[in-house]
Amino acid sequence: MELYGVYLAALVLFNVALAYHRHQFDHNEAPQESLALSAGDGKSAGTKFKWEYFSLYSIVMAADWLQDEKQIPESTVAALFTTGFVAAGITGSFVGALADHHGRRAACLVFCFTYGLSCLSVLSSDLFVLFVGRALGGLSTTLLYSVFETWMIAEYHKRDLQGCVSLGSMFSTSVTLSGVVAILAGVIGEAIVEVTGTKTSPFMAAFACLALAFAGIYHRWSENYGETASEKEHTSEGVRTLLTDRRIVALGLTTTMFEGAMYLFVFFWSPALISSRAIANNSSSPPFGLIFSCFMCCMMLGSMIFSVAKPDNARDAGKLMLSILALASYGLLVPVLQRSEAATFWSFALFEVCVGMYFPSMSRLKSEIVEDAVRAKVYGYMRMPLNIFVVVALGVTKDGDAHRSRVFTTTGALLLAAFCVVQRYLL
Repeated sequence: MELYGVYLAALVLFNVALAYHRHQFDHNEAPQESLALSAGDGKSAGTKFKWEYFSLYSIVMAADWLQDEKQIPESTVAALFTTGFVAAGITGSFVGALADHHGRRAACLVFCFTYGLSCLSVLSSDLFVLFVGRALGGLSTTLLYSVFETWMIAEYHKRDLQGCVSLGSMFSTSVTLSGVVAILAGVIGEAIVEVTGTKTSPFMAAFACLALAFAGIYHRWSENYGETASEKEHTSEGVRTLLTDRRIVALGLTTTMFEGAMYLFVFFWSPALISSRAIANNSSSPPFGLIFSCFMCCMMLGSMIFSVAKPDNARDAGKLMLSILALASYGLLVPVLQRSEAATFWSFALFEVCVGMYFPSMSRLKSEIVEDAVRAKVYGYMRMPLNIFVVVALGVTKDGDAHRSRVFTTTGALLLAAFCVVQRYLL
């Protein structure tokens, strides 16, 4: 009998309990905030902003999660995947600067357009079109992880919402919504494939989501910008900022090490569970759908832990980041030392909890340290070494337990190195 159904039920119940605790915590905090400003106006402004942002952000994330693999040779899939990361690394050097100069809302619209073209490219069987589509997907990924958050933070400060809703709760809600949307997108995507009988149908559903998001962003979001200097001056200033501010360098290194480990984890978690099951002489395939849902519940759990911890400043967020890096390292090293299926699953679950805590913690750190005027540009630069890391790691990837153990050992060690970096420069 598979226990993953029991694991999922337990994780769902734990998430519900923590969500209730979070709601009670926020409810108890609300009276203190209402002393500083009109409760009705503050609550209304905060609720309006959250609805305006998350209603469209969740649609964007649905488009990202809906996409499935096209049925082509694995070697081609690997080449396409690498193309996406190379494109993301190259475009990270300039798309943020363009977003700061020409507008973050405009960059969000560009994301919807380019990602929509990337989705449409899977309708073709021409390899050139597929590779162009993946290059557009890489550009879109850079935009997704830089300009949306940049627009939200700038708009938050422009509307002076500090007394209405905290930035920390916005970051935490983003991760929680991503987990919920991922689970729903997986279920809906499978249903669409079953009904249509084609693997390209989820891409078309993603295209529809992007078209809806484009219309919503165009009509409902206002524009905000970075500095008004020339683009060349922006770029040179951004490079100087990155090279001279040790805190930003530390953020970039931590991003590369943690998110690089996360991308490699995505590649290796399913083979690791298959291998651990084979050790127990069980030849059946693990229920990957249930396991994925468990991992998404763990990620949501991590985001809610962050919201309950509620770091008030960069120093508090840095202290939380230390715990995240140490626990994440442990989660990747356990499967190397203990090969049982249960130990492997729960160590991976712990890593996913860390993922859920990492993203709002990193967002909090970046919101405190990076200047708003060059935020999108700096965010784009910070993702460049990450993409280089993933491309190199994928280039040396091999099959087999020995290589997988080396990957987990190396990434676990890198997370401990990131721990030292955060302790030295961000506390």
